[in-house]
Amino acid sequence: MIEKANNTPFGLSGGVWTDKGSKIFKVTNSIRAGVVWANTYNKFDPTSPFGGYKESGMGREGGLQGLGAYLKLN
Repeated sequence: MIEKANNTPFGLSGGVWTDKGSKIFKVTNSIRAGVVWANTYNKFDPTSPFGGYKESGMGREGGLQGLGAYLKLN
């Protein structure tokens, strides 16, 4: 399943459903996506950074990481 999920040019988000807590950590850490949810989908803190992976998006939005594009540090 992990190989199939990662075998795509896109990687905006994904979700994992399981009743095993140990599988959640193994699978979510292995999937190459901007956001991976566990036993839910499309729920996140709006202040958290969000962005795609591979051909899904450029950089991050939200959170401290998302502010970088708008700052000019001297």
